[in-house]
Amino acid sequence: MELKKGKWMIKNIIKVMAGLLMIVSVLIGYMPQPEYLIELTCISNTLGGVLLFADGILGIIKKKICSNSLYLNVTASIFIVFLICVGSLLGSYNFNFSGAFFFLHIINPIIFVCFYMIFVNEQGRKMRCVLIAPTMTMVYLLFDYVRYRLTGEFVYGFIENEEFTFAWVIVAAIITYAFMYLLSLSLFALNRFVHKREETIGL
Repeated sequence: MELKKGKWMIKNIIKVMAGLLMIVSVLIGYMPQPEYLIELTCISNTLGGVLLFADGILGIIKKKICSNSLYLNVTASIFIVFLICVGSLLGSYNFNFSGAFFFLHIINPIIFVCFYMIFVNEQGRKMRCVLIAPTMTMVYLLFDYVRYRLTGEFVYGFIENEEFTFAWVIVAAIITYAFMYLLSLSLFALNRFVHKREETIGL
């Protein structure tokens, strides 16, 4: 019993430390350039850090642990940041990998996805819960579209403004949701596989 309590405490302390790492890296990376605080990199890392920190603290004081839905939403969002940043290495666009941004674009997403796989157990949830997993990313894209309508600029300059018609918005939203759903479903299925294996070998 004492060994189990010790493992539980260590797990939550690790969550707190990882959460602090993510939050501190956001502060170091973005405080010198606050105009970029609206980037998805900043938002996903901040929410991920706060979620891990809060979940760890709640676990230590034996309160209710954070929802699996929150974890899956943030995991899908921060993982898409990771994929886009890694894609920049092909040379078609550029991302900053220096200093804190190496953590924000590479290390933190890997940490958060690993924590989702190890510390969150999706065995008890049904597959339909994945339908709301893209919510965070879709809300961010809606914010970006509203910002574009107000300022004429997107947060990221991947799209030529003159090409962005309303019909394109609808098609892009459907395609983006479908992609994020499939990505979330893959993460969800992998999580269940990991925990099923743990149960099989008795961990």
